[in-house]
Amino acid sequence: MLGWSKGLVLVLCFALILSGPGLALAQSYVYPDKGQTQQQQDFDRGQCYSWAVQQTNFDPANPRVATGPPPPSFSGGQPQPQAPQGGLFRGAAGGAALGAVGGAIGGNPGQGAAIGAAVGGLFGMMRRARFAEEQQQQQQQQQQQQAQMQQGYAAQQQNALNQGRANYERAFSACMAGRGYTVR
Repeated sequence: MLGWSKGLVLVLCFALILSGPGLALAQSYVYPDKGQTQQQQDFDRGQCYSWAVQQTNFDPANPRVATGPPPPSFSGGQPQPQAPQGGLFRGAAGGAALGAVGGAIGGNPGQGAAIGAAVGGLFGMMRRARFAEEQQQQQQQQQQQQAQMQQGYAAQQQNALNQGRANYERAFSACMAGRGYTVR
C-alpha cells in the first residue's frame, strides 16, 4: 500500500524540481563593452564559467546540491502489534462460561450460557474490528507523515538548487564585468 503513494510522491517531487523556475538555464545577456571579438568573447565566457563553478561549487550544466539524505521510510523497523486472538470464538467461549455461572444462579445455566456466548462473541468481533480500524488509521497517519517529509525534502532540494544558481550567476556576472562586459 505504501509503495504506490511513495512512488507518486517521488514522481511529483521530480516534476516539481524539473519545472522549477530556478532550474531553467537563465539567459544572461552579455555585451562586449570594449569591442571584443567573438573568439575573445567565447574564451572569456569559458574562463568565467570555470571560475564561477569553482567559486560557488555549482555547475549549471550539471546542477547538483549537497543536502541531507531523503527522509526515511516507515515501511519497517517497528514490530506490528498483534491482533487480539480468537475474536468471535474466544469471546463466545468466555461469554458462555460467564453466562452459565449467571444462569446457574438464576436457575437456568443453559439459557445463561447461550446468552453469554452470543454477547461474548459480539464483544470479541467488536474488539477485533476496533483493532483493525486503529491499525488502518495508524497506517494512514504514517503515509501522510511520509508524504509531508518527502514534500519538505523536495522543497529543500529546490531551494538549494535555486540558491546555487543565483550564486553562480552572481559570480559569472562579476567575472565577465571584470573582463570588460556588461551583463544583464
